[in-house]
Amino acid sequence: MGREKAGFRDTIAQLNEMFPDQGMLNKVEVARFMGVDVTTVRRRKIRFNESTGRVTKADLARQICI
Repeated sequence: MGREKAGFRDTIAQLNEMFPDQGMLNKVEVARFMGVDVTTVRRRKIRFNESTGRVTKADLARQICI
């Protein structure tokens, strides 16, 4: 069984605090959370669901943690 990446739980807590009623986020919301522009989100190659254009908070936390 795999281990959590460092900072995963802290990132999830921050995402839940900033977006308490949402399970999935779009590119603009991810950019706001990260404090960057939407083009930077694309450049960092954050993977979004192809059909919805959204990413779950847990998947985002996995992708941006160390």
